[in-house]
Amino acid sequence: MSRPEEESAARLHAVAQRAIRRLDVLEWVIFAVGAALATLGGAVVAGMLSAMAGWDFRSVWIGASLLLFIVPGTVTIVRIRRDERAHAPHGVVKEED
Repeated sequence: MSRPEEESAARLHAVAQRAIRRLDVLEWVIFAVGAALATLGGAVVAGMLSAMAGWDFRSVWIGASLLLFIVPGTVTIVRIRRDERAHAPHGVVKEED
């Protein structure tokens, strides 16, 4: 490789690394927002159920929050894995992280 090509490759690598870091931060932000929404949604559900059925607010809140976070998360992970398998070349085994 010539010197200009090496410099271009180094710049491209730096830009790619910066993009990867930003996407990692974005993933954590989305995760935190999802957790906050699940917690708030669980509180709303717990408030309604404790008022209507007389159930303990805290127990219902914990259960509803977990359901609102785990169920959509599991569905999303299953879909992502299915899409990855569908788009992967046949005969190629992808290593797990």
